[in-house]
Amino acid sequence: MRKIIAISAIAVLCVVLFTMHSQAAKQVSISNAQEKNILVEIDYGNIFPSRKIEVPFIKDRTILEVLQTVAKVETHPVGEYVIVTAIDGVEGKRGQMAWYYKVDGKSPDKIAYANVVNDARYISWMYQEDVCSGKIDSENKVNVNN
Repeated sequence: MRKIIAISAIAVLCVVLFTMHSQAAKQVSISNAQEKNILVEIDYGNIFPSRKIEVPFIKDRTILEVLQTVAKVETHPVGEYVIVTAIDGVEGKRGQMAWYYKVDGKSPDKIAYANVVNDARYISWMYQEDVCSGKIDSENKVNVNN
């Protein structure tokens, strides 16, 4: 009888230890997921020095929302879109300079306010020559002087 009690006690102890180990592993996994950061780089051209900031990953946050956590951002609605017109006071100049971004080194297929971060690790914003306004204006035959 003592042998059965001893074996049962050892079995219960093993189950308890296994359960505790599994819960600890889950907590480490959750902790690591919560520690996921996104590196945001802002290249102001030659106006200000570039800067890099790490921000915590938050599920369902957009590229624009991430930028707004690290910089003063001005936007402008264009039809159904919202475009970034200035970052930290550096304004785009239609037909000359504009703000563009990349996610993990690739040009996105969505505008920043509609692009959810998902698995992104690196977002870079660059102030550079405006290559889009002219194309859009010629396609839509927009008079930019009005």
